[in-house]
Amino acid sequence: MKIVIVGGGTAGWMTASTLVKAYPDWDISLYEDSKTPSVGVGESTTQYFRIWTHFLGLKDKEWMAACNATYKCSVRFHDFHQKGDDTWQYPFGPPRNDIFNADYWFYHAKKGSWSNGKFARDYSYSAACVDDNKFPEDNKYWQTDKFSGFHFDAVLFANWLRDNYAIPRGVKHIKRKLIKKPKADIIFDCTGFKSQFNDSPWVEVECLPNNSAVVTRVGYQDKENQLKATTDCTALNNGWVWNVPTWDRIGTGYVYCDKFCTDDEARDEFRKYLTDNVESDVDCYSDQMFRTIKWKTGRREESWNGNVISMGLSAGFIEPLESNGILSIHSNLLTFLRVMDDRKNITQYMRDTYNNSCNQAFDEFASFIAIHFSLTQRNDTPYWQHISDMCYPKDRLLDRVQRNYTESSYKFGQLYDWADNATEGVFYVMAGHGWNPFNDAVFSEIDFFGASVDEIEESPFDLDNLKSPWEYYKETIYEN
Repeated sequence: MKIVIVGGGTAGWMTASTLVKAYPDWDISLYEDSKTPSVGVGESTTQYFRIWTHFLGLKDKEWMAACNATYKCSVRFHDFHQKGDDTWQYPFGPPRNDIFNADYWFYHAKKGSWSNGKFARDYSYSAACVDDNKFPEDNKYWQTDKFSGFHFDAVLFANWLRDNYAIPRGVKHIKRKLIKKPKADIIFDCTGFKSQFNDSPWVEVECLPNNSAVVTRVGYQDKENQLKATTDCTALNNGWVWNVPTWDRIGTGYVYCDKFCTDDEARDEFRKYLTDNVESDVDCYSDQMFRTIKWKTGRREESWNGNVISMGLSAGFIEPLESNGILSIHSNLLTFLRVMDDRKNITQYMRDTYNNSCNQAFDEFASFIAIHFSLTQRNDTPYWQHISDMCYPKDRLLDRVQRNYTESSYKFGQLYDWADNATEGVFYVMAGHGWNPFNDAVFSEIDFFGASVDEIEESPFDLDNLKSPWEYYKETIYEN
């Protein structure tokens, strides 16, 4: 089968590496215009990136040092519920459910007025470690090679895949810009937002208003303490800022909606945030240090359209919260392998199967991002007032959140299923926003039915003798 990949960057070289691994006998070429720069800000992954690296057979020590990579154990959120609220997390790894059930926790949280961040610290070993600036050791709660995500330089990673994986296995690299649609059995369009060869209609996600980002990189001043094992997200007046600590520097950007501030105003607000909150070896932030990126949140109606498959930004984009960009690439690639299998002839049913699977995954992740905003109590700026006034789509995930407030109190335990990853994420976001299904009306109902909720015994994780992330890396990935 003849395959043409149009565009390099992270999407292009991840696609090339995946296909050459799965189908070493295919004729695979990647066309790349050296004058087209990579977006190059996708520096953070989810834990599910591990599934893809395992398929390729990549070992951490083979590539991490070359890409300035560090481990990501969690995502921390500051000021998303209200300004000055307790920091909360969406941690990676399995929850601790050997001490108490989630409904017990929420019951006692309401009775005891527990803080928003306590749920993650109680239930997740990695969250407790992150808050204490420790790196989690492998135990019954955590395995680094199974549950960690990564922070890395996306440009360096694409180049590493090109030179150390794809080309050595037979992918042909052609440094030429394609103007006309090439002849091939399948064309993988990795041309970014312009989506050069896929004209399928664009489906917008209206409940996620952010459409811009101003990005930069800053150096460390106190690396031993600044190098965290988490992506930090901080809400500002018109959006939120990410901090991604790679080995050599901090990647950071301000995601905002340009309907509520100009690009210049966003840059000024971002500059003030950096000056006030990020210790850096840079004393001031000149305009030349910043780059502005624009996008339209949404997806292709058909990522696989005819003989063209859009991959990466060409297929769709949800704003950067929770690192969906790289997730969509490797998730869609593995979906393609499942649908394609060893079939020789491509049918419309295969295209429909692929599109339905990818669209469902995209839409559910968009809803997951939406609940980070929909549960907020902020209304201190026009942006946050708009967020509070928005209507959110009715779907499985958002319906589950709403049901937490309408089900009978004695059925809460049936709703909370830790085996469902979507539910797990909902709990972390709910608790982080201080939303709790228990209140005086529910307590009265529990009393009416003669039900009871068991007492729980708090048992903090033992974090003694754990190393800081910096100490851990110096003894492992960056030992030389």
